[in-house]
Amino acid sequence: MQKVKEFLSKNKKIIWVVASILLTIGLNMSIYVANNLVYFNGNQIIWLFLCVFIYIIFKQSDKYEGRRLKVCSGILAVILAIVQVLGIMTNGNWIVSEVIVTKEVVMFMLAKFITYGVVFYNIIRILFSLIEQIDWKKERKDILKPSLKTFVVVALLLFIVWLPYFFNYYPGITSFDTHYQLMQGFGKVPYNNHHPVVHTFIMSSVVKVGHAITGDYNFGIALYAMLQMIFCAITLSFVIYYMGKKNINPIIKTITFLYFGFVPFVPQFSIAVWKDVPFAMFMVWLLIGIIEMITNEENFFTKKRNLGLFILITLCVLFFRNNGVYIILLTLPFALVFRRKYWKQILIIFGIPIVFYYIITGPVFAKFNIAKSSSKEMLSIPMQQMARIVKYKGDELSEEDKDIIGQYINIDTAAENYDPTISDPIKNEFNDGTFNQDKLNLIKLYIKLAIKYPGETLEALVGNTYGYYYPEVVTYSIATGVYKSPFEAEQFMNLHEDPIIDIPILDSMINAIYDKQIPIVSLIANIGFVFWIVLGIVFYNIYQKRYKYLLMFIPVGVLYLTCLASPVSGELRYIYAMFVSLPLFIGFSFQKDKKD
Repeated sequence: MQKVKEFLSKNKKIIWVVASILLTIGLNMSIYVANNLVYFNGNQIIWLFLCVFIYIIFKQSDKYEGRRLKVCSGILAVILAIVQVLGIMTNGNWIVSEVIVTKEVVMFMLAKFITYGVVFYNIIRILFSLIEQIDWKKERKDILKPSLKTFVVVALLLFIVWLPYFFNYYPGITSFDTHYQLMQGFGKVPYNNHHPVVHTFIMSSVVKVGHAITGDYNFGIALYAMLQMIFCAITLSFVIYYMGKKNINPIIKTITFLYFGFVPFVPQFSIAVWKDVPFAMFMVWLLIGIIEMITNEENFFTKKRNLGLFILITLCVLFFRNNGVYIILLTLPFALVFRRKYWKQILIIFGIPIVFYYIITGPVFAKFNIAKSSSKEMLSIPMQQMARIVKYKGDELSEEDKDIIGQYINIDTAAENYDPTISDPIKNEFNDGTFNQDKLNLIKLYIKLAIKYPGETLEALVGNTYGYYYPEVVTYSIATGVYKSPFEAEQFMNLHEDPIIDIPILDSMINAIYDKQIPIVSLIANIGFVFWIVLGIVFYNIYQKRYKYLLMFIPVGVLYLTCLASPVSGELRYIYAMFVSLPLFIGFSFQKDKKD
């Protein structure tokens, strides 16, 4: 073993050169699953540049030692390599064809896994080491010093730089969901908690006020969008103010301001008349409360005002998105573990909102005949599994299996309706009554089909989720106009686009970013890339043994898991809270504790 180490040490530069060439070939390798054909495109100068870059990575990574660094980097590299390979296979092959597991396919996936794993491992080692060396406490010029004046000015600046979006997309951005909620608020259809009743009531009430003032429902939408812009500007300005009060590095605060002000999806969401936007803002306030638990526990838990505000914020999280209840329920046990000294206060500030939520959504909703959200919203994964198996393995299914599957989905139309990245076509025909009668039976069926058809089960799972963790996918972009409803019952509102100022450059810029036409910049609006960043920050905290800071990732982590079970593979509005929470994750993960 000693001789092997000596040999590797003496010849490491040669090994790096050979490895760089092999890894470059591995990165360039592609596959066409239908014919099991592995192919390359090596006649491009860019691959030479990449080979040199990989050699430099090896050389730099060799400078950083430490068992803990290697272990943390290795585990994270393995996770990223796995999701990268699954993303490659799905995006280029499985999304459009049947899963064909052959020796060639397995070897290709293994080669890609090793290639990406080695590259990721060395890059992560370098990044963790460089971040560790930065003096985050060094005095730097702070143009955003925390004060009431700065807080107000930043909020006004954010509002002002967002105004072009409001003018260009007047009266605001709406969708089918917006119209569905407004129909409930106007009494055209019964209230339904599929979209939270609280948000439906607030939104429709504001629109009614706007209509009462001008006689124009468009103005009502604009009034709501304007109020939401103000709320978003105040919330995100407070994030910068709060980071200043906590002595977060001024550079991070400045970048945060630029991020909130000029990355297109932030102003877009500020005028989007969807429940997801206020919910994301309440998630930010929840995160700030949890950071206070971590960094200022005694002051937080001993002041009734803080506890009361946290209860209020928790209630908002619960009542502005139906998956908010999972976020609060699953954050509770982690809070008890990380802050067990104050277990009584934790049970109170989490318990009161949870009890209140179940009272309102239970007997109160029943009293007013408000229907609960359908259970099929969280069953996209088993639905997609069954539909894919029917499409590609329908001839192999026994009559018994067909009968069982037919109890849940329309087996006659499943093959035609199946879309790997969105379950809505299958969901619309799902029989949730059968599921509600015997929930365990669906779980048994999923396991049975997974054992019998592992390939199709894996692809159905990845196809319906990979938009949330694969950075190279072109996910669904954010809408930029008013939804054109085909239903006669909704035409009384006459909602339509009516720009105050037409700004074509906004459309061109937005389309270029969402269509992934701008290298590096387009990654900012990519869910998978931001997920990689957040996951990397989690592992950096583990590497630094800052375990208590892991608590602040739990709410967004639970939200992320619920998104994986959602009907769409990569809908940015579902996970918007992760994007606006990112500056807080970065600022508090890289800021050293006072005791350090």
